[in-house]
Amino acid sequence: MGVFLRWGILGILSVAALVYAYNASKRMAEAHERKSPAPASAPAATEQEAEQAEMADDEPAEVISPHCEVELLVARRAVELRAQDAPLDRVLRMQEIAWQEPAARRERLEQVATRWYGHEDPISADALKAAVVSDCEQPVPAP
Repeated sequence: MGVFLRWGILGILSVAALVYAYNASKRMAEAHERKSPAPASAPAATEQEAEQAEMADDEPAEVISPHCEVELLVARRAVELRAQDAPLDRVLRMQEIAWQEPAARRERLEQVATRWYGHEDPISADALKAAVVSDCEQPVPAP
């Protein structure tokens, strides 16, 4: 009976240690996100966005399908996190990727994130949008 009691206590302590480590890593990630500096080009970006918004009023808005919007969001976040020197696994753990239910959709978003995380040349927001939407709307070849 003493052996079972020892193993039971060891098991409980192991589970408690795992829960503690999980919670500590979550708190560290939240603290890192709060502490990470804002991009230095934020004021310039807002001026560019204002100019683009004025130009967009003259032109009709381009309609993007919802799944392409998600891919564009994933690509933008991958480029931003690469600029912040965040690891690739942090990019792949984004809510937009990790919580996708069909495995094929999750794999597609992982491919988009990996592609744009590995893109080393600077890219404008318009060029990124055009490339992602172009890739998204291409028909998938049959197996």
